[in-house]
Amino acid sequence: MERARGRASKSDAFSQYEPWDNPNYYAGVLRFESGGRNFRIERSFDKITKSASLICEDDGEELSIEQGDLDVLLDGMTESSFENTIAIGQLRVETNQDLAAELKNYAANYYESGDGDIDVQRALNTLKARSHEVDLQIKQETLKKERMRSKIEQECDYVRRDLEKLKKEEYTYREAREAEDTDELQMEEEQIPEKKKLGKRSVCMAVLVFAVLAAVETGLFFLSKGKSWNIAILAVSIVVDLFFLLQILASILRFGLKNQNVEREDKQSAPVQHRHWEVGRIRANIHEKQVRLNNLGERLEELEASGFEITQEDKKRQAIQLASETITQLSSEIIKGFGTTLNENASEIISSITNGKYEKIYIDEKLNMFLLTKEKRVAIERLSRGTMEQIYFALRMAAIDVLYEEDFPVILDDTFVFYDDERLESVLKWLSTQKRQVILFTCQRREMEILKRLNLPYSMN
Repeated sequence: MERARGRASKSDAFSQYEPWDNPNYYAGVLRFESGGRNFRIERSFDKITKSASLICEDDGEELSIEQGDLDVLLDGMTESSFENTIAIGQLRVETNQDLAAELKNYAANYYESGDGDIDVQRALNTLKARSHEVDLQIKQETLKKERMRSKIEQECDYVRRDLEKLKKEEYTYREAREAEDTDELQMEEEQIPEKKKLGKRSVCMAVLVFAVLAAVETGLFFLSKGKSWNIAILAVSIVVDLFFLLQILASILRFGLKNQNVEREDKQSAPVQHRHWEVGRIRANIHEKQVRLNNLGERLEELEASGFEITQEDKKRQAIQLASETITQLSSEIIKGFGTTLNENASEIISSITNGKYEKIYIDEKLNMFLLTKEKRVAIERLSRGTMEQIYFALRMAAIDVLYEEDFPVILDDTFVFYDDERLESVLKWLSTQKRQVILFTCQRREMEILKRLNLPYSMN
């Protein structure tokens, strides 16, 4: 017995049976026989000295409960199967769905393998747990993939917007460059008349200078009285003057044009350099953004290709589902045959304890029970309380026969409260024909009086 937690501990079985006078000594001893040998099991239930021991009284050997020796002696009986078969308490003759699970599991195990220790239900539960793990893994992988895809797509949008912005900047600078080229051409055309005026002024100035020099040299010639060597000197001077005149004229023209070009270059060189630098920067950024966009596209393709792993997990889930369905189908087919045996045994018992009034009952896989008559099938809920308890009793006794090879004792704790004398006499007769021990707890004298009248052996404590 285990103490419940919280408020439930105030009314649980542990508290109900705890000793009043000496609660520190909360223990019990049970002697029993199994397989022709005598055993004693001792248990202490209080939380301080909680313990259990199993002794073979024939040779004094102490067996191990932890290693499963008691389970072997009890033929694999569980707490649930104990409460649903051999132990019938007051107002507790009904069984619950735990018995249905026990019967299904046992049937599948025994008829499939010949070994009731193989737990088909546990295998199904394991498959179910594994399926849940696979589903959870698929869900996590899918969620992770969706988050990654969303993040990459969002980054792609950012890069595309930056790329469009840079392309617009490049287009703006390109338009500005074309406009400046047009302005330069227009300025060149506007400067042609200026160049012509400058050329005319330069020629006039050169002619004036040449005329002045020529007049001076002519005057010097007349002053030298027309000597021949003076004529030669005069001719050379005129040629030299003309040469220098042309050089001066060219220099004036070059100087004027240079000043114009320098002025124009001073006005344009700084903006042009800045514009070239900006265009280079923009084109470099465009290239970098395009490379980044391509890389993000490749990551998206790789992400889609990674779905192969999820596909593999889907295959695992399908395999688990197929295994579960196959086991369930085979178990169902096996249980049908097992159910036939259970129904036959229960029908035989109900016929005996009702003196042939009811000869056949039908029990489905969920332990829904029906009484079959020649005219119709009647659900157990529509029967009287006494008949209903007879049917549940028949089910429990039939289940004992199919679940256990050992002739376990039947423990009846005021089980027949709703039986009339006729029903009670019939069931006591049937119990007296069984090999198993019957332990009967009652607060009435009816059972003892009927046993005496029928001359059936019993002992009273």
